[in-house]
Amino acid sequence: MLKSFIHKIRKEYREYTYVEKMFILCMMICSFAITAEAAITRSVSASYFLNAYSVELLPYAWVASLPLNFTIVALYNKFIPKLGPKRVMAFILMFALVFNIFCAFYLKSVYSLPFILYLWKDIFIIFLFHKLWSVIHSTIPVKRAKYIYGLFFGLGGLGSIAGNMVPGFFAVQLGTEKLLLVTLPLYIITYLAYSRSIKIREEIEASQDISFSIDNGDISHGLKLIKQSKLLKFILLLVVCMQVSSTILDYQFSTLLKQNFPILDLRTQFTGRLFSVVNTVNIFLQFFGSVLLVRIAGLRMTHALIPLVLLFNGVLFLFNPVFNVICAGFGTIKSLDYSIFGITKEMLYLPLNVDEKFKAKAIIDVFAYRSSKALVSLLILGLTFLYGKDIKTLLSISVIGIFIIWIYSVLSMKEYFAKIDAEKPLSVK
Repeated sequence: MLKSFIHKIRKEYREYTYVEKMFILCMMICSFAITAEAAITRSVSASYFLNAYSVELLPYAWVASLPLNFTIVALYNKFIPKLGPKRVMAFILMFALVFNIFCAFYLKSVYSLPFILYLWKDIFIIFLFHKLWSVIHSTIPVKRAKYIYGLFFGLGGLGSIAGNMVPGFFAVQLGTEKLLLVTLPLYIITYLAYSRSIKIREEIEASQDISFSIDNGDISHGLKLIKQSKLLKFILLLVVCMQVSSTILDYQFSTLLKQNFPILDLRTQFTGRLFSVVNTVNIFLQFFGSVLLVRIAGLRMTHALIPLVLLFNGVLFLFNPVFNVICAGFGTIKSLDYSIFGITKEMLYLPLNVDEKFKAKAIIDVFAYRSSKALVSLLILGLTFLYGKDIKTLLSISVIGIFIIWIYSVLSMKEYFAKIDAEKPLSVK
């Protein structure tokens, strides 16, 4: 099976033109640089947030992210038709570069800065990946996605491993905040590779024309696209289920992490090493596991297996709520989110038009993706108000319920997945 799979990839690769190979290479470089930057910034922001405030303040940070996410997505939908993907990417990366330099020198002295950095890193990484995948979806044909998407995510996994080595081995020696300076060349590499890919894709015959109607540049147009499409509403539900459950596990993990590692640099070091393990698992799932699973089980059953595995972990933590178990559960959901779920979720966008891939996708993958944390924060604050701080059991029951809803929603989309598995064009309205 594996030998046959590798043979098919080699055969397909030989069919690519030089321009297509260069486009794929540029996208892989972008994926590597973006995930490497995210790994460094994530460890720094999470450790500093817990050090400056407390885990009890996490829900308030997630609520605060809601208006920030909405504002950024609204501005994006307004300016993407006027400026185009390349200029928007340049502006985002320039802002991030300046902001990280500022944080590297003033994170200790400005009290509110860890809070702002924590909010920014959450939406920034998702926004970069949205920009990346919108271009990929508009360039790579449907029939090649099952093979190529795993490679894009695989290079991202390698980037995460490389990025997590920085806090994992240098946090104690350099200091947590100075690690942000390592991200600066990654922004430059991302822009050069992304701008090159935008230019190259114009020579690829199968590429969709990336042009928009300036009259439809507000966020309401993207919301209208989602409302009119059964497929987009289904993708939205999947994203919300994944992010709500992931955030609950994040909160449970952060609570026990602060108790087990009260010292800042040691906590940063542990987080970096944990994500190194997570991303090592990702490498296999991204390069081989996801594609083989889709070929053997089909796209629909692969989507159903994700919440089924997470359901098992949720039940295990419900009856044994200790640090090692939550590390395993948190690591599992992060591994699946960045590999099998990410790859199979991106495949669902392939049949859509350019407006849906850029505008509606921005609302789902940026606003809904991160704003799901606000839903969790309201749940946590509500449960804390009613039952006090010891709400581990109630949160575990809640996340188990989400996994059950997730499984049911996938199984109910049988007809759509049958068409996607057969690689037929469709429009689900």
